[in-house]
Amino acid sequence: MGLTNRRRFLLQSASVMAGGVLTACKDDNKAPPSKSTFDTPGQTPGGTEPALPVVLPEVPVMEKSLYGMTELTGTWTFQDVAVIPGITGESLASASAPATMSKATVPGTVLTSLINNGAYPDPFYAHIVTDTIPDTLCHTSYWYRTELDTPVLKPGQRFWLRFDGVNYIGTIWLNGKSVGKIEGAFKHGYFDVTDIVAQSTGNKAYLAVRIDKLDYVEGVLKPDYNSGVTRGYRNGGPTGITLNNGPTFVCTSGWDWLPTIPDRDMGIWRPVAFFTTGALRVQDLRIQSVLSQDLSVAELTFDLMLDNRSPDDQIGLITGQIDTIEFQHQVQIPAGQSKVVTFTSNEIPQLKLLQPKLWWPNGSGDPYLYNVSLTVHAGGVVSDMRTLKIGVRRIEYTRTRNGAQELAITVNNLPILIMGGNWGLDEALKRIPRQRIFDQVRLHRDANLNLIRNWVGQSTGEDFYAACDEYGILVWNDFFYSSEGGSPQNVPRYLDNVRDTITHYRNHPSILLWCGGNEQKPPQELVDGVAKLVRELDPARVMLESSAGDPMYRGYSSGGPYHWRTPLYHFSDGRGQSAVPFRNEIGSYSIPTLEFVQSMLPESSWECPDDYWADRDINANGGNGGGSGYIQLTAGRYGPIANLADFIRKSQLANYECIRAIYESYVAAMIGPVSAEVPDPTTGVVMWMSNPAQPSFVWQMYSHDLEQHSSFFAVKHACEPVHIVMSARSLDLVLANHTATKLSGSVDIGIYELNGTMSSRTTQNFSDVAPASFKNLVNIGSKVDAAVSEVCFVSLKVSDSKGGMLCENFYWFQKNRKDADYTKLDTMEAASIAVSAKVAEKGKTMTTISARIENTGKSIALMVHLQLFDRTTKKRILPAFFSNNYLNLLPGASTQISIEVPHEEGKPLNTAAIRVDGWKLDRKLSDLDYSGEIPVIFNENAMATEQNPKTFALCG
Repeated sequence: MGLTNRRRFLLQSASVMAGGVLTACKDDNKAPPSKSTFDTPGQTPGGTEPALPVVLPEVPVMEKSLYGMTELTGTWTFQDVAVIPGITGESLASASAPATMSKATVPGTVLTSLINNGAYPDPFYAHIVTDTIPDTLCHTSYWYRTELDTPVLKPGQRFWLRFDGVNYIGTIWLNGKSVGKIEGAFKHGYFDVTDIVAQSTGNKAYLAVRIDKLDYVEGVLKPDYNSGVTRGYRNGGPTGITLNNGPTFVCTSGWDWLPTIPDRDMGIWRPVAFFTTGALRVQDLRIQSVLSQDLSVAELTFDLMLDNRSPDDQIGLITGQIDTIEFQHQVQIPAGQSKVVTFTSNEIPQLKLLQPKLWWPNGSGDPYLYNVSLTVHAGGVVSDMRTLKIGVRRIEYTRTRNGAQELAITVNNLPILIMGGNWGLDEALKRIPRQRIFDQVRLHRDANLNLIRNWVGQSTGEDFYAACDEYGILVWNDFFYSSEGGSPQNVPRYLDNVRDTITHYRNHPSILLWCGGNEQKPPQELVDGVAKLVRELDPARVMLESSAGDPMYRGYSSGGPYHWRTPLYHFSDGRGQSAVPFRNEIGSYSIPTLEFVQSMLPESSWECPDDYWADRDINANGGNGGGSGYIQLTAGRYGPIANLADFIRKSQLANYECIRAIYESYVAAMIGPVSAEVPDPTTGVVMWMSNPAQPSFVWQMYSHDLEQHSSFFAVKHACEPVHIVMSARSLDLVLANHTATKLSGSVDIGIYELNGTMSSRTTQNFSDVAPASFKNLVNIGSKVDAAVSEVCFVSLKVSDSKGGMLCENFYWFQKNRKDADYTKLDTMEAASIAVSAKVAEKGKTMTTISARIENTGKSIALMVHLQLFDRTTKKRILPAFFSNNYLNLLPGASTQISIEVPHEEGKPLNTAAIRVDGWKLDRKLSDLDYSGEIPVIFNENAMATEQNPKTFALCG
């Protein structure tokens, strides 16, 4: 099928494969004589399967098993190759190890091992990375070594090594024998080392790995606060040649959101394991589903590649289970060959699921995952096993506008407004234990987002996709190309990593689409190669040429803006009226909490921005004039900056205003209906960025340590399933309904003066707001005009037809509609509040705290912020998942929030406490429950607004 035909097929396709967590062995580095591929889905290569005996063998008991898996988490050592000259892989993979080897962290990068060994401090906290660690780490190669205890192999048992990821090229030896090579950071390696292990004496084996450096490296990009643009005025390194490597962590060469990483994240960055199988092994597995138009029937297809490493033909019995549904099937595999066998409901009726439970994106329904297991039996024993979690869903990718196909996502017949965040990299040094990845993705679920863009494929890994499956987060998955520099010079290596990525992760229901690269079309050789692989391996999913556009899928682009802009700007930028209803990059400054800023900067830089700030990403990138320009903007909008704490306090308002407006401006024109005012309703918005790879001042909705600042709650509120929006341009109230249910009810509209008194209060009824749509309810311009104070407040509360609360929203607004000057907020009377907290639920590894906050005075309580900390160490307790924070409370109003805190078993939160800060709070008239189960105090550090004469002066 040609490229054009493939795209036509994908445009017409309304179904997409199932998905899951796959632990199968994929492309082997040491393959049997004959190897098949899934060239045609659902068809077995080589013709009709030969007839098999009618009598099925007895299903063996599980105790008779040749299958097993062991991760190599024991003692690894490593060393720079130059330190131990003369060492070879053969010599290192033996009982004699050089004394100069150091302890290694596996999985982990070279730099992670050096930090863990105390050679360097964590470079992201109170340091400038390129001044702290020499860039020479990337100019050499490294040896790794470990020992493993091998089992006594049973007759017919095979012994394998599995590498989930190395960077950049890994060459492997076992017991002095060459095993094979892995090229590229996103390539898995599976090596049959049965003969090597069988020839060894005893049960001890010695594994050596040489990690070779990137083919192309260059010098560092230096941070420079005074320039206004950090890191040498460019992304991708001084000249961009690092991108010539292709399948690696190209961003580590230096970007406007990441300093140059001294080792370029080299190392064994993913787990290493050994496993055993019998004669038959699952080499590959693809599970597809076709969901009927009415969603009542799902037809599953299993394409199973079985590998027979024995000298004899093998008759195997496949037993499987999908939740409680059991099935079995018999197969025959010729000696020394691999063969694809296909199971459909024609052979196995149980593969037709009636009234299936569906996988839904976050906010649209439950992301249901079926538990699937497959066991291969051969010769009366278990030969291999696989367990997966699969999701069943149906996706349509386009809508027709003005005769063209625009990218627009429909899942299970429900149009979805894509609300997402870009991940530039999961973590700067790839310090990504499974729990951290799940916590990061959970925060996206909690923020009501439904997509993560895996920018340039830099976060590709099993845990990432598994977490997105679990939390209902769609994945826009780029491959390893970006426009900021060169192009991959080793095209076969690049495409081999693309092939491995598709085959290894295509079963995950979270993956929405594949994308050729970032911001411009890759070279045609790459476009054609990737298109061919998608057509061969995963034809039900769309492949876009680049994130900036595709000739077959119109209506989307990147392009920012990437700096702080007013809500008025966002609502005046043609949302619903432009030719770009889907924007996949748009972002802002996003300042974290005071405690986090003080942790990531040395104390000498707290009140005096300098290159330490620049190394934490405070830059212009097209607007605001860099860090000094943003500070001036903040002072001009909210009042003179007294000190660092005051800057943080005012920045939380700036965070909230801008980032909420980014999403709300799209939400207010989402999906439909089409009208003269909204001729091209919005289909998606993806913030640049949601997850920070390092401690940062920009492009994030939580901090590197997972603390949620005001940006997070701006996103959470703007993207809630039912949301009321006030347009900063027109003062129209718009109700957005992301759900599948028609809505009727009313909105309570309160306008308040700066002193907290009510200017007006009215109720507006609404009816028949269709699913996946917006409705313009009423214009409140005259009510805002009737307010007396220059800055007023707008309180919106939406109830359904039975009086149940659906959503709330709260705005501060400049009455002259210029949206430029909120310095009057600093003249408000301080609010008095009452706060108490207690443990609501105590579990072995999770404690839930309940906190009640009430405004007991006459002034509005603005941006009330709660922070959980340990009263013994005074340090923040993280992660802590808040149901709400940065609260805005009218006089007499109260609210209850919950805080979920994971902890190790046997280590309960005996010393937890809460500290409170906000816009302006009256300490004397407030009532904080200090004597309760969870003591509550004021955060004096964050509330200090005394003038510091040295604040933000130029550093000498």
